[in-house]
Amino acid sequence: MDKTQKWQNFIKELGNQIFFWFFGIVFFTLFRITFIYIFRKQLGASADGGEIFKALSSGFSFDCTVMGYFLILPFLLLLIFSPFDKFRPAIISRKIVQVLFVILSTIICIITIGYFQEYHDQFNNFLFLALYDDQKAVAKTLMADEYHPVLNMMTFVIVLITGILILVYSERRDVLYRILQKFSFRYSRPILVILVIALFVCSLRGSFSSVPAIRKWAGVSKDAFLNKTIVNPFRSLKYALEDFDELNLLEGKNPFLSEKQFNADFPQAKITDLLEKTAQGATIEKPKQIFLVVMESYDSWPLMDKYKPFKFSENLSRIAANGTQFTDFLPAANATFDSFGAIVTDVPHCGVNISQLGTVNEPFETSIFKQFKKLGYETNLFYGGFLSWENIGDFCRYQGVDRIFSGVDAGGKSDSGDWGIEDEKLFNLVLKNTDPTKNSLNIILTSSYHPPYAIDIYAKGFSYHTENDFPSSVRKYYDGGMTMKEMGHLWYGDKAIGGFMDTAAKKYGDGLFCFTGDHYGRRFINHNPNLYEKSSVSFIMYGKSIPKSINRTPGSHVDIMPTLIEMIAPKGFKYYSFGSSLFDKAKNKAFGLDKMVVPDEMYYFPKEAKIEKINLRTFGESRMDNSPLTDDYNRYMALTWHYTMKGNNLKATKKKNIKTN
Repeated sequence: MDKTQKWQNFIKELGNQIFFWFFGIVFFTLFRITFIYIFRKQLGASADGGEIFKALSSGFSFDCTVMGYFLILPFLLLLIFSPFDKFRPAIISRKIVQVLFVILSTIICIITIGYFQEYHDQFNNFLFLALYDDQKAVAKTLMADEYHPVLNMMTFVIVLITGILILVYSERRDVLYRILQKFSFRYSRPILVILVIALFVCSLRGSFSSVPAIRKWAGVSKDAFLNKTIVNPFRSLKYALEDFDELNLLEGKNPFLSEKQFNADFPQAKITDLLEKTAQGATIEKPKQIFLVVMESYDSWPLMDKYKPFKFSENLSRIAANGTQFTDFLPAANATFDSFGAIVTDVPHCGVNISQLGTVNEPFETSIFKQFKKLGYETNLFYGGFLSWENIGDFCRYQGVDRIFSGVDAGGKSDSGDWGIEDEKLFNLVLKNTDPTKNSLNIILTSSYHPPYAIDIYAKGFSYHTENDFPSSVRKYYDGGMTMKEMGHLWYGDKAIGGFMDTAAKKYGDGLFCFTGDHYGRRFINHNPNLYEKSSVSFIMYGKSIPKSINRTPGSHVDIMPTLIEMIAPKGFKYYSFGSSLFDKAKNKAFGLDKMVVPDEMYYFPKEAKIEKINLRTFGESRMDNSPLTDDYNRYMALTWHYTMKGNNLKATKKKNIKTN
């Protein structure tokens, strides 16, 4: 066969594959429109035509990735065998995939509608938990009249027949083949092949940019329901499986203590029996507003005296100098949501992602939102990104927050990247939505000090362009461990805090302001930070009743809530907490993931390696084979793990909604 005929056969099959791709995109778009129509009563007041268009546009990216994976085998076979004038492998595989696509896509879309009807969400870990729970009950539920089994079967048959007929008809008509034939000029053939390969790769990623179509970017709409329609059902199923695996990775066995030792150490009936505390009585005048700012990647080192000349933390250092700074302080975890979740729930992070656990256990009795409501505070969350990130919106609602504000409420995507709005815009959102006359607890989670580091830091006023611009006294500490852009974003986070405080301190004269970092920022000015520098975050309190002091009490994120409660709650107020007040003179230890801090010392407990220790006064470091503190750590984390995975009951041997051995 001559080259011309070979090329004709190639573009004919290519045209059929391209049509199949478009067919799939239209299929999912029509499904998404149908889905929105079926559940249209869940649309909020903000769900206008523009919001629906945003949801459909974002959903298109997820649909592209699914179609890319359906086409990957036929497309690769076409590229591999067409030079040898062999087209049957590509044709046969494409026809098989087309039939599978229509069958599987119709089934999963029908199931998604039924699942949403029950759980008000696309697939989540409930899907798999139910299968482990009671398979007969699940089967009966699927056959119940309210899930319209007859209508679903009729829909399946109609869509299946219609879809296959459309695909067969398009192959006979060769519409795209005739269009591709017109693509003829010098070097048109290699250009077409390269272009198609590039577009196929973009389809697999769902994006032409460096940011692929992934779940955390899905919450682009102001309407919560529309955000739930964006992720393609296949991708939603994939995420559900990942969430389930993450929740059940430990397979029901407590990794910190044996069952025998755990039962011996904790004979109580409920974990809350161990966590119940009684407030000793307010030590300050009750503030009307409490602001707890959780700063993205903001670790302790910029606040240390030796690094202050860099001027990365001028504003926060000024606030600390006029308030109380807790220096021997650990984050709950090494990632934003893990630490944030610990702050919100007051349950230490033990290695299990709790972003989806709202669908497994009851809300935690230790929830900061729940307990501050008892003290008469409205509870608010302000987050600069999308509420789909780590399920943060639904998670906080489940834990009892009253109001939630996200980046969408301040304009959506930032002009400096997709991560979220700039911190200055987030703080303006806080100022706009916090009533000076109303008691409120306001948790603020910032996001600017984070890749892709896209803020124009020099337009904001950052002054360093090279290391020669550093003050001479600190140049010795720098060896290129951070880029100027990264340092500029660290500086910008502090700048935004300063701007916020300039206004907030006046507007909320009776306010109490607290600041902490979510985790070590994983960036340092040189490549050799010590254990403290690569572990600690600071905790700072500022307000008219807060003394000017440096406090060396060992602390961590779960100590923030009890500290606040003990400062403002009336005597006898009952609350639950894993932590304790940082002003308690008897407090002598605190825990983070794989770490522990005691008076003057910090420990790191890596797996299958020597324990690391640093003296917090001299910063001398050492390693050891074992430490008696390991037992304290394991006992503490064992209780945390049980509460996280099994719930409050210490005596239950089984829980329906947890996978066990």
